[in-house]
Amino acid sequence: MKVVIVSYYWPPSGGSGVQRWMYFAKHLVENGIEPIVVTIHPNNAAYSTVDGSLVKQVEHIKTHHTSGGFQILKFYSFLKSGSTKKQIPVGDFGDKKKSLFDKLSGYIRANYFIPDARVSWNKKAIPLVEKIINDEKVDFIITTGPPHSTHLIGLEIKKKHNIKWIADFRDPWTEVYYNNLFKRNKRADIKDKKLEITVLEKADIILTVGPSMQKMLASKLQGKETKVYSILNGFDEEKLSQIKGKRYPEFTIAHIGIWTLQQAHNEIVEALKYIISKNPDWKIRFVLVGNIHPEILINLRKIDNLIIDYRGKVSHTEALQEMMNADLLLNCLADIPNSKLIISGKQMEYLATGNNIIVIGDKEGDAAELMKGNENAKMISPKDNKELIKTIIQFYLKNRTEPIYNVNMNQFSRKSTAKILADLLKKSI
Repeated sequence: MKVVIVSYYWPPSGGSGVQRWMYFAKHLVENGIEPIVVTIHPNNAAYSTVDGSLVKQVEHIKTHHTSGGFQILKFYSFLKSGSTKKQIPVGDFGDKKKSLFDKLSGYIRANYFIPDARVSWNKKAIPLVEKIINDEKVDFIITTGPPHSTHLIGLEIKKKHNIKWIADFRDPWTEVYYNNLFKRNKRADIKDKKLEITVLEKADIILTVGPSMQKMLASKLQGKETKVYSILNGFDEEKLSQIKGKRYPEFTIAHIGIWTLQQAHNEIVEALKYIISKNPDWKIRFVLVGNIHPEILINLRKIDNLIIDYRGKVSHTEALQEMMNADLLLNCLADIPNSKLIISGKQMEYLATGNNIIVIGDKEGDAAELMKGNENAKMISPKDNKELIKTIIQFYLKNRTEPIYNVNMNQFSRKSTAKILADLLKKSI
């Protein structure tokens, strides 16, 4: 069996968005399925982060890159910074205090590039996908979003070819949080919703990352709810099980990954400020890995006697190492409507380390459900500072033990999730 996977994000793109299908492709091979990837050439891409170490993971995967083509985000980067290589966060055209240029750019992006600013890539991708379908016996085309404009490639291919199509939703489409950051007019909003419903109806299978998002997408398909499935992201058990953690001299809290102003942050600042003021002899190190909003960093650095260890962007392996090293892993989910849908890409990795975990988010959401039965993991509601302070203190006072990989999590490994996907593909064909 052969499948074409169409993904804008592919190594050397970094971050959580690339990993789902990078690992699916890697492990589908072990299940007798040949993946053929279509992606944008890195020189033409607008990635939020880059991680060259991931390229080794997919060296054996047949990959076709498109080339050339106008990329609005590259143009935006050039106008704003004088360089087309400056990385741009997904869905973000600037800081909390936006310039006139940022506001204008955001308006144009929201109302004239629908569903997103990466839609211009489709003109290059569609002919390449068609050529592969014509040259090889392909059983499935798989499109993954965000960017959800990628699903329009699948829609166009489905119109012209007798081929099964899976549309994979890593995040919601019209409900995605950053749509609220732009001023979108009614015409654009109607068009976006129409495109989403068309994709949902025309795809043979709708795939997503968790049960709540599965229910939400299924609710938009009257009479076709059974074609919506969810498969968790999983974690790389091969890599993580080989990493030996080493505790720092100080009690260490680690936040791994993007941390924006849309995520809980003031709660952490206030809790640590209070704890350290009441316990001035306590030694606490805060390791920060990834893109951290400057305002969050500034506020954390104002806390007396808190050791800030800011690493910035690192490779996936280095991020996993810091997960294993930490006494307490922190995950702050976006405080937005439909927050119960969110399962952070790093949550499986956090749980597999066996270390203590605090997640700030919806206590009735999918993330909380995954943590049930794990005494080392605590879900805390946003704004519940008393509970947050109490929990950090409890973890601080626990006996420090050597970090030990949690073998019980192997049921959620990337190999296991790829096997579920392979079985779904074989059953559907």
